[in-house]
Amino acid sequence: MSNDTELVSDGQPARSNRRKEESRRRLLDAARDLFVQKGYHDTRPQDIAKQAGVGHGTFYLHFADKKACFLAFVDEARDEVTTACMSRIEGINDLEGQVRGIFDAVFDYGEANPGVFEAAVTDPGLLTSNDNEGREVNVLEQWGDVWGGIIAQHKADGAIPDDIDAELAGQAVVGMLRQSGIVARRRDFGRDRLTDALVRLLLRGLGAR
Repeated sequence: MSNDTELVSDGQPARSNRRKEESRRRLLDAARDLFVQKGYHDTRPQDIAKQAGVGHGTFYLHFADKKACFLAFVDEARDEVTTACMSRIEGINDLEGQVRGIFDAVFDYGEANPGVFEAAVTDPGLLTSNDNEGREVNVLEQWGDVWGGIIAQHKADGAIPDDIDAELAGQAVVGMLRQSGIVARRRDFGRDRLTDALVRLLLRGLGAR
C-alpha cells in the first residue's frame, strides 16, 4: 500500500516532500547566515526568503514567524555543539578530562563556525520553546541540564562531594561559559588562557577530588 501511495501521480507526493524539505533547508541555511551577520532583530523574514531564493510566502509555509525560524536555527546549533562535545569525551572517564574535552569541543566548534554560537545565545529572552509535552523550555537551560547530568554522574562516582547540587551547578556552568566567553573575546584573553582558567575554576568550585 505504501509503495502504491508513493507512486501516485507519477511519484508526485514523494517529489513534493523532497521539494518541501529542500526549501526548508535553504531557508535555515539563509537564516543561519543572516542571524550571524545581522543579528536577530535586524533580520527580516523577507530577507531570509530572498537569500534562500524562495518566495516570501514560502517562509510561512515552514515557520509561523521569525522567532520560530530562529529557534529552529538555535536547535540545530545546540545539537551540533552537543554532538561535538559528546564525541570529544567518548572514552574519557575522569572529570577533568571531560571538562577540558567539552571546552575544547565548544571552542573548536566556534572556530569552525564563526559567530554561530554567539548568535544562538545572543538573547536569552528569545530562547524559549515548547518541549514534547508542551512545556516552555529555555535552550540555555537545556544545555545546563546536559552539564548537570555530567556533574551528577561524577557525584555518584564520588569524584564530587555529596553536598553539591548537580542541577544548579549545571546551570551555573552555562552562565559562567557564556559570560566569560563574551569578556574573553572582547579582551582577547586567548583560548588556552580561558580554557585553563575555566577548568581550574570549575573543578575547584565543585570540590573535585
